[in-house]
Amino acid sequence: MQVELFCPNCSCSFAASPDTPAAEILDRMAEGGPWYALGDGETFEDMIFSTLFVCGAIRCTECGEAVSVSEQSLGQLTMEVLGSW
Repeated sequence: MQVELFCPNCSCSFAASPDTPAAEILDRMAEGGPWYALGDGETFEDMIFSTLFVCGAIRCTECGEAVSVSEQSLGQLTMEVLGSW
């Protein structure tokens, strides 16, 4: 399962496993972007939760709009099912 941060306005996205260590997330953002201002936490999921709890939204680094948080694998499965219907 992958958790994805996706901006519906400009299509900027970032995905990782919810249990990915925070240090790895920060390294990936620094290397390849996009860079999101995420809160403290031990894992990607913790970082997302703390940001949403404190700020109410995670902002896109490209356009400043609020991003959506979704489980990427579930979204792909849904699209495959809808596509075959």
